[in-house]
Amino acid sequence: MSSFTSLGPILLMVCVHHNLAWSANNAHGEEGANETMLALSQLESQELRQESHELKQLPCTDHIGWMPFQRRVDGTVNFYRNWNEYVAGFGNPTGEFWLGLDEISRLMKLGSYELRVDMEDFEGNWRYAYYKNFHVGEYRDNFALTTSGYIGDAGNNSQMSKVQFSTKDRDHDSGAESCAVKYKGAWWYQACHHSNLNGQYLRGKHESSADGVNWKDFRGYYYSLKFTEMKMRLRA
Repeated sequence: MSSFTSLGPILLMVCVHHNLAWSANNAHGEEGANETMLALSQLESQELRQESHELKQLPCTDHIGWMPFQRRVDGTVNFYRNWNEYVAGFGNPTGEFWLGLDEISRLMKLGSYELRVDMEDFEGNWRYAYYKNFHVGEYRDNFALTTSGYIGDAGNNSQMSKVQFSTKDRDHDSGAESCAVKYKGAWWYQACHHSNLNGQYLRGKHESSADGVNWKDFRGYYYSLKFTEMKMRLRA
């Protein structure tokens, strides 16, 4: 059950007002500027689904179908959390948040998904990574991640095949020590990572290695990004 809100017999997906911080000048990828201008509009639609015993506020899909499930923007939310918190979700969909592994996994049952990751550094440079195929497994599989079909200019740092999720209290990586503890995050670690978007919000350059909001091929292991947003969309 999500920690966002538990109030009633149905799942209420409420599209929150959220203007993305990027403009048409920062648009990349297969949709380009048209996607960006659409995403900049305020999001106001509502969708009801009778699939759960909870009333829950979720981030909305934009007008072309992308639904955010992770966002870092200012460091106000602590992301160094335990397994149960990552399963349930935390934060606020209007700002920094993690949707919750249970909810992400449940949504996988609706069809096949694609993934887009947008990111910005503190110098105003934007990059993106798009994966044509995106799937998160069930609880019994420790929410294993599979991605493929990369396109983008950030670097292919999250292409994985059935890599299990790890937190500081649940070590499912393939390394000799806990990657989540060593790099102060929670992620689909292997041994250990090329991306760590749930790491510490260290605001740009940092002396510690690979424990920030890192995307290796964009700014490396000694630079923590200003903004990241992971979002998924049902594939046509």
